Amino acid sequence: MIDFTGKKFMVTGASSGIGRATAILVSKLGAKIIACGRDENRLDETLSKCEGNGHAKLAFDVRDTEKYNAIFNQAIADSKKFDGLIYSAGIAAPTPLRVFSEKTLREVLDVNLISFMMMVAMYSKRQFNNGGSIVAMSALNAYYPHKCMSAYAASKMGLEGAVRTLAIELADKNIRINCVAAGPVDTPMTQGVLSATLEENSKRTLLGMAQPEDVANMIVFLLSDLSKQITGRSMYVDSGWLGQ
Repeated sequence: MIDFTGKKFMVTGASSGIGRATAILVSKLGAKIIACGRDENRLDETLSKCEGNGHAKLAFDVRDTEKYNAIFNQAIADSKKFDGLIYSAGIAAPTPLRVFSEKTLREVLDVNLISFMMMVAMYSKRQFNNGGSIVAMSALNAYYPHKCMSAYAASKMGLEGAVRTLAIELADKNIRINCVAAGPVDTPMTQGVLSATLEENSKRTLLGMAQPEDVANMIVFLLSDLSKQITGRSMYVDSGWLGQ
C-alpha cells in the first residue's frame, strides 16, 4: 500500500538506531535517501544496507545551522527536490541537578529542538521541497518524567509544541508535520545512557522493548499518503506504556 518510488527523503541521525532503520525501510519502499549524520563511516554502513540506487550521504553536525543552506543545495544538486524530512538526530545526556550546567542544557536544546526548527525552516523553502511530510522524533519522557532527564524532557516537549504550531504555517506550503513519541527502544543511545533503567522501563510496558524498526514503521506511515489528513500531531509508539 506504500510506494515511495520516485520520491526523495532526507534522514538525519541516519548513522544508527531509529534513523538508520528508517532510512533502510524507506529505501526498500523505493525512495532515494540522503543519509545525514556526523560519522561518515557509519553513514556508509547505513547506505550499504539500503536497497535501490542513487542514495547519498552528508556528514555534518546538525548544530552547524549556518551550513544548512549549502547542505540543502548540495543535496538537490541532482535537480530533484525533497518529498520529506525525518529528523531523528538527538541526544539524551541524563544529568542530576547537583552537576547541572548551562552548557549541558544548551547542548541538548541545540540538537533536539533548535536545530530541528532551523532545519524545518530550510526544508520549507520552495526550492528544496515538493511539499511532502516532515516527521520528528519525540519521546515518552515529555509525558512521563524520568529522574535526571529534565533537559531531555524539556527539549522534547518543546519540539511537540513547535510541531503543533508549525503545522499551521506549513499547511499553506502543502507540507504536513508530525512527531513520534517513542517509549523504550533498543538503540545505541538508550543502551549507552539509559542502560541502568532500560530493563526496568521495559517491564513497565505491556509489549516489552521496541526495536528501531517498530518506530520506523510509524514514521513511514506518517510520510505516506495513508496519513494525508494527519498533521500537527504526536503519535505514540510506546509498547503499551500508557496502559500501565
